[in-house]
Amino acid sequence: MKAKLLLIILLFLANLQRSTAQIIPPEGDTITPVQNIDLSTPDTVPVAIDSILSSPLTSKDQRIKYSKDSLEAPINYDAKDSMILDIKNQKVHLYGDAIVTYTSLELTADYIVFDWGNNIVEAEGLPDSLGTISGDPVFKEGEQSFNAKRIRYNFKSKKGLVYEATTIEKDVYVLGKVAKIHAKDEAAGQTDDHIYSQNAIFTTCDHPDPHFGIRSKKQKVVPEKVVVIGPSNLEVGGVPTPLWLPFGFFPLKTGDRTGLIFPRDYEFSDAWGFGLRNVGWYFPISDYLDLTVTGDIYTRGSWGIKLNSKYKKKYKFGGNLTLGYSDRISEQRGVPLSNKSFIIQWSHSQDPKAHPLNRFSGSINIQSNNYQIVNENDFDSKYTNTYTSNVNYSRMFPGKPIRFSAAMSHSQNTQTRKVDVNLPTLDFQLTRIYPFKRKKGTGKEKWFEKISLQYTANARNRFSATDTTLFTQQTLDDAQFGIKHTANSNASFQLFKYFNVTPGVNYKEVWYFDHVQKELDPALVIDTTWVQIDPDSDTMKMVLDTVSYGSIEELKVRGFKPLRLFNANITVRTQIFGTRTFSKGKIRGLRHVLKPEVSLGYTPDYTDPKFGYFQYVDTDTRSEYNDPMRYDIFENGIYDKTPSGGKSMRLNYSLNNIFEAKIWSKRDSTEKIIKIFDNFRVNGDYNFAADSFQLSRVSLAGTTRFFKGLTTLTLNASFDPYAFDVEEGRRINKFYWDTNNKLLRFEGASLRLNTGMTVNKLRSIFNGEEEKPANKKPKSAASMYDEGLLDIFGGFRISHQFALTGMKQSNGRDTFFVSTNSISMSGNIKLTKKWSLRVGNISYDFRLKRLVYPDIGFYRDLHCWELGMDWQPVNGTYSFYLHVKPGTLDFIKVPYQRRNQDAFSGF
Repeated sequence: MKAKLLLIILLFLANLQRSTAQIIPPEGDTITPVQNIDLSTPDTVPVAIDSILSSPLTSKDQRIKYSKDSLEAPINYDAKDSMILDIKNQKVHLYGDAIVTYTSLELTADYIVFDWGNNIVEAEGLPDSLGTISGDPVFKEGEQSFNAKRIRYNFKSKKGLVYEATTIEKDVYVLGKVAKIHAKDEAAGQTDDHIYSQNAIFTTCDHPDPHFGIRSKKQKVVPEKVVVIGPSNLEVGGVPTPLWLPFGFFPLKTGDRTGLIFPRDYEFSDAWGFGLRNVGWYFPISDYLDLTVTGDIYTRGSWGIKLNSKYKKKYKFGGNLTLGYSDRISEQRGVPLSNKSFIIQWSHSQDPKAHPLNRFSGSINIQSNNYQIVNENDFDSKYTNTYTSNVNYSRMFPGKPIRFSAAMSHSQNTQTRKVDVNLPTLDFQLTRIYPFKRKKGTGKEKWFEKISLQYTANARNRFSATDTTLFTQQTLDDAQFGIKHTANSNASFQLFKYFNVTPGVNYKEVWYFDHVQKELDPALVIDTTWVQIDPDSDTMKMVLDTVSYGSIEELKVRGFKPLRLFNANITVRTQIFGTRTFSKGKIRGLRHVLKPEVSLGYTPDYTDPKFGYFQYVDTDTRSEYNDPMRYDIFENGIYDKTPSGGKSMRLNYSLNNIFEAKIWSKRDSTEKIIKIFDNFRVNGDYNFAADSFQLSRVSLAGTTRFFKGLTTLTLNASFDPYAFDVEEGRRINKFYWDTNNKLLRFEGASLRLNTGMTVNKLRSIFNGEEEKPANKKPKSAASMYDEGLLDIFGGFRISHQFALTGMKQSNGRDTFFVSTNSISMSGNIKLTKKWSLRVGNISYDFRLKRLVYPDIGFYRDLHCWELGMDWQPVNGTYSFYLHVKPGTLDFIKVPYQRRNQDAFSGF
């Protein structure tokens, strides 16, 4: 035994090369320093004994037997400052960034003492030059870690004591006075680490002195799984509150796990009573799919449920589905009223890498009975009047000029409550081909090789109803269905070098499977009235009055009925350029591009009885009063109606003007081209086949932009070449020139100015610079003062809409009035690092002289809490909240709000 010990000491002294000076432990330390060891030379620095013992054994060492009580792996340790070996007491003292590792355990601190005789390690911090303790112990196992003031751990029993420990699990901090560590020991049947704490606080606040927490006498933490607490009390700012819990458990599992969703809102409503919102359960169905079920419940009977499912497959597709149902009960004059509504939302997107030929995407948003308005208060929910949905699938065929697509679309207006659903819509398209073009060969292209063909087929089914009758049998019975075939052929030729001539023919055939038939019901419609016989008495006499001599009934006749339409046209177009240059001044050039276009088109008279598209029905059983009414048998068709204007031979003309200017910039000595008018179009037509009013109205339309696109100006005007009879209130077949010596008569016009800008954009225009992005990082008051007030409003958006409308009144006078004049603002204003102001919307209508549904709020960052308020003064709704930031404990909140049900306007 003595020989073995001597061998160990000699090996130990031969490898000591880590320090050149002895570091004496702090005064008062209970650990006895090493005696009689000369540390003046490098050969006297101690090393790890266990590292020597754990080195590979030679054949001579095979005789060495290890105790059954030995550790399962070597213990490694190191220190940045110094290490002192106490052989007598079998201890090693480590100073300065000390570290001890054993299997997956790691312990770091400024001072660590390792007792290799008892397999115990102790760690704590040391005072610096100012007397402040630093380098507190940090205990790690795998991905788990916690901090403490002092740690004592036994490697053999895998148990330890931790003083003033801070355990971090996910976003949860557990701060305890004394904690016991039981590391996992599979041999003993313990598969997880356990941490037992006394007088600990459970919080998500990372401040050394937490601003809030749940205080309990006993706590148990199973890392990455759960925190279990006994009787506990909520503390805020170190002050206990009256809120107690008999026990509690808080899941810490990472990844998706089944579990309870705590309610995010607690509220009291005068109409609905006390309620909980968004309380439910989460189901992780698979790695690609989950399901969240949440509900709202109120003490006066109102309730709601919402299902939300998200799915995603990498490199394939992803999306989410939301189904919601709401039943809000209120009272009017003591009578309970139920407002039932639902919402269906679905979005799906395909990864571009999923398939080179197939494409599928979808977005559905269907609501009934103003679901969004009833359940939400914000500006978008209140003033969004139209909801649309689109689902599309397309398929391409390589090497073939064909394409197929299938779609579903939906349009819904919350004001009229009308809903249109197109399901399905099928499209087959033959892209433009040139059937007479040579596949091979050289030489000049023949004229017939330019002839092209194109064909499309479309099948569509439409349901039209209100949002409350959409899912009824009547909606199915009133469905519209049809198939439309469209074929066209054209060619393009150059004429006299500068003219492009394009002749073309178009054929359309629509297949309907029902049509309208109207009949006169000869039954009389009689109205009954009571007439007083004598003014001096109450005697009344019943008088029968015939209101109508027959009524028109509309019948739906089932059966195949085609609609065939044909037209031909030829178009000539060219371009004329006009340029003027200047050698001096800011304007260095002007350019005018004129694009004239003339076309001649022919359309047959589809009102001719030989086509059978128009029929007549009597309107009165009395022949002397009967005036047969013409109707289109396809007037309820899903596609375009049958042309009813008679035979047409129209000469159409169009003049499109583009005005540009070349501006000299002194800043960078360059010339820039700007558009004065993007387009200014004049168009009309002349119908050779008409017996009267052969000239159409002349339309003018133009668009231009100002201030680098901030403002868009749109002009529209209409003029009539025919005179107007003021007494009869209609236009007459006389030229305006013949009656008033003027070429055109003004009928109406409109001017619209739409302006949208951010403060950064406006500032960049005035400075002649590129727009800078809005500040993303919050700034202190001092830094914002240095940069200027405009930096605070950098991302703030301002919009203005102005519309001027002019029209000809029946008395012949021209009238102009402002139809729209409103300004709106929205955005977030970061006042300080902690304070921000939210402007969802502030709009003012100058025409009506009133605010339009302001939606404003403020936010205050309280470190681990959030304070804020949202206010909609016009509707009388508001929401004040003080709650813990999003995380494990975000159900702790103090809400106070008034929602739509208690607002001035009710629902």
